[in-house]
Amino acid sequence: MNVDDYTQPVEAVIAQERAFVLPVPLKAASYRALFDAWRRANPKVMHEIELTALSIHRRGLRVSAKYLIERTRYESSYTLVAVPYVDQYGEAHHYIINNTITPLLSRWLLEQHPDLRIETRRSMFDRKEGTK
Repeated sequence: MNVDDYTQPVEAVIAQERAFVLPVPLKAASYRALFDAWRRANPKVMHEIELTALSIHRRGLRVSAKYLIERTRYESSYTLVAVPYVDQYGEAHHYIINNTITPLLSRWLLEQHPDLRIETRRSMFDRKEGTK
């Protein structure tokens, strides 16, 4: 953010000040923080995802996090709220539902509903930061 740039509207300055400052490429911890912020910014969307997953589970089917993401993208009745963040170079970005959240969404759903039939695969989110 350029503090000497007085041409930006107030809303843009406020958005930049509230944004996360994260180094790119993003690491697992940064994705987790953004996912948590995205969940808080989209509680109705998360509730809709959760209800859909439970409905699929009740029918005896395996729940697919990838399906839940695609369904949310194209069929959600809610407008998705992006989470702004700024990289170490001052570039503004917006984190919104994307394929990166698939493992995070699966694990969140399992935390909420341990008996849910949802497949999880190993991902970068299973490792502690700094280990290979």
